[in-house]
Amino acid sequence: MRAFFYFVLLLLVSLFLSGLINYPLYSLLQESMNKGPHKLINTVAKLIAIPGFILIIRHYAIDNRTGLGYGLPKAEFLRELLRGWISGLSILLLLSAALILFGVRGISFPAGEWWPLLLKTTLVALIGGLLIGFIEETFFRGGLFGAIRRDHGFVVTLLLSSLFYAGLHFIKPLPLSGDAAETWYSGLSILSGAFVQFSEWQTVDSFIALFGLGAFFAVVRERTGNIAYCIGAHAGFVFVIKVVRKFTDLNPDSIFSVMVGNYDGMIGYLSAAGLLVHTLIVYRFWRRPHAVRAVTE
Repeated sequence: MRAFFYFVLLLLVSLFLSGLINYPLYSLLQESMNKGPHKLINTVAKLIAIPGFILIIRHYAIDNRTGLGYGLPKAEFLRELLRGWISGLSILLLLSAALILFGVRGISFPAGEWWPLLLKTTLVALIGGLLIGFIEETFFRGGLFGAIRRDHGFVVTLLLSSLFYAGLHFIKPLPLSGDAAETWYSGLSILSGAFVQFSEWQTVDSFIALFGLGAFFAVVRERTGNIAYCIGAHAGFVFVIKVVRKFTDLNPDSIFSVMVGNYDGMIGYLSAAGLLVHTLIVYRFWRRPHAVRAVTE
């Protein structure tokens, strides 16, 4: 439990420091930003957390390629990443097709020439998905999973790492208005409302879906001993979500709208159920020899 506590403490300290310097930092960058100071909180907190993350992985002696899940030879790592990307792409395309079939989302192409927009969206989604996959999987299934796994068995590690992963998605700093946004402590005021979503029942379905996604990645990490497949699958998920959300609209009047949550209009009870089945299959049939080979090479 100590490793989990370290990461929770790292999160809270990083957010607090980000809130503390938010007002002077935004005042400095205001001319180059077109969004409010609340948009800086999470981004700056992630940067502040980097030194603490390095200290934690060093403490648990996982500050190396194998410890963080990069132990595969380069060629094999890329093959596993591609396999993961195709898997993530397939899973989310199946989910998207189901949402469109049930009328939860409707296809909505822009008028006029939509090919340039499709090309741009696809490229941005591909690059963005890979960046998010590498960054988040290095942190969550590399450092967080690896550190907790040093102290606990797989089940506890899966539960704690998935809980942290899901919870982090619902920390959402909200904007201030009027004079409240013009004080030295405005960043802390913004931060005080960042956890309000944890008290809203509307987020339960999305939270369950993200917890399930974290559990799926944890099983893959345990079974393979590396994060190549996790990075690819994560990138594939993000790719489909970005493209589908761009060219479809959510239909709140659909009787099946309960299938998705309000987090992104894609994940919810349907994706959680599908991930549960897929995760159980992966856990049952994806055996440990892959992990053993990854560690010994």
